[in-house]
Amino acid sequence: MTDILNLEALTWDAYLKLQRLDKTLVRTPDYIGLAYFWHRDFRFHLRDASYSKRRRIHNQWIKEGLDFDSPCDKAWEIVRKITGLN
Repeated sequence: MTDILNLEALTWDAYLKLQRLDKTLVRTPDYIGLAYFWHRDFRFHLRDASYSKRRRIHNQWIKEGLDFDSPCDKAWEIVRKITGLN
């Protein structure tokens, strides 16, 4: 798919509805990248990450079978690799 959605063009109401929908998609392959899915230990690393990087991290955590609510070394490794942060 090559469509691009400009979130800045959405109304506030539409954005909130899309974010609520995305919360229901956490821990599924359909996650969009808007909703927070991570433990608070990751907040400084992920809240400013692009939607694309959030999706990649989310999907890699699923693939690795990681517990989203418990930070571990493997989760940190994936975050650092995808975000480029230390």
